Order: sequence, then C-alpha cells, then structure tokens
Amino acid sequence: MIDGHGLWLFLAGALVLNLTPGPDMAFVLATGAKSGTRPGVAAALGVGAGSLLWAVLTAAGLAALLATSQHALTVIRIAGGAYLIYLAIQAWRTRGDIRSAKGAENAVAAFRAGALTNLLNPKVGLFYLAFLPAFANAAAGPVWLQFLVLGAIFTIGGVGVLSVVAFLAGSARDALARSPSVRATVGKISACVFGALGLHLILARSS
Repeated sequence: MIDGHGLWLFLAGALVLNLTPGPDMAFVLATGAKSGTRPGVAAALGVGAGSLLWAVLTAAGLAALLATSQHALTVIRIAGGAYLIYLAIQAWRTRGDIRSAKGAENAVAAFRAGALTNLLNPKVGLFYLAFLPAFANAAAGPVWLQFLVLGAIFTIGGVGVLSVVAFLAGSARDALARSPSVRATVGKISACVFGALGLHLILARSS
C-alpha cells in the first residue's frame, strides 16, 4: 500500500475534490431542499454507491475501456444527461408538493437516483482513471487492491461531505415547507439544476 506521506497527500486531494461543487453536490442539494434531510442523505449514499462501483470498474480496467472508446463514452454521457432531464421534468411537475422526508419510499428513490446520476456520468470513471494511479505503488502490492482501498477512502469522504450538504438543505426545507410559494420556488430551482446538469452532459465534448 502507499506510504504515509502519499496517503496524506491523497487524503488532502480527496478532501479538496469532495468539497468542490459539482453535479453530485448539486443533485444532493436539490434533493435535500425538495424532499428533506432523509432523502438528501439517501441521495448522498446513492452517489457514494455509484462512486464505489466506479472504483471497482477502474480496478477491473473497464474505465480504461471507456476512456479509449469514444462511442461508449458518448452513449453513457447522453444517457446520463437524458436521465437528469427526466428528473428535471418530474421536479417541475411536482414543484408545489414537498413530501414528508419520513417516507422510506422517498429515501429509496433518492438512493436509486443518486446512484444512477453518478454511474451515468462517465467523467467519474475518467476521474478515477486519472487520479487513483498517481497514488498507487506497484511495488507495494496488487494495484487493483490499492485502487479499491483508495476508491473506498475517497467515497467515504465524499459521502460525508454530501451528507452535510443534505442535512443543511433538508433543515432549510423543513423550516420553510409551510410556504406554498417557497415550495414552488424550491421545485423550480431543483428542476433548473437537474435540467442544467443534464444539458451539460449531453452537450459537453466527449474529450
């Protein structure tokens, strides 16, 4: 496994990257603001599950295949964008209805959506492909195992950051949920966030 100095560098880099706003953070923020803390945290866990699976794919070499296959990269990117646009349409249609965060169904749906949003973003796989090898040491043991460990560390940190975001967004939602105008505004913001992210994925260059 990597030495102590390399591990600290990895932890510092992972923390900075996890704190940097991006599609996953925007998705969790929008979900927490619309549906409450529990679905927001579930969305964060779903993003973490997708991230961990990407680490497994990286270890197995499949992310490398995506990096060399322009067609596969384009298909996955467009599928991810289409899914986010679907979420935008749903958020707009239900913009006046903020459901209870206590429903298990909402949390399960948020987890599933978070995982799909992450898995359908090929940039996550490309990030792992570029980031993890810089901290792996072939002389210290199986590289695939190091990828899995580093991916797990990165995922745990990311889930922690996103859970805080979900909690803050859910708390604000609970405090303002009695206002119909606020409910409608939150729904519109959520729809705009999902739609913008979807269009960004679809229109982004494959490179």
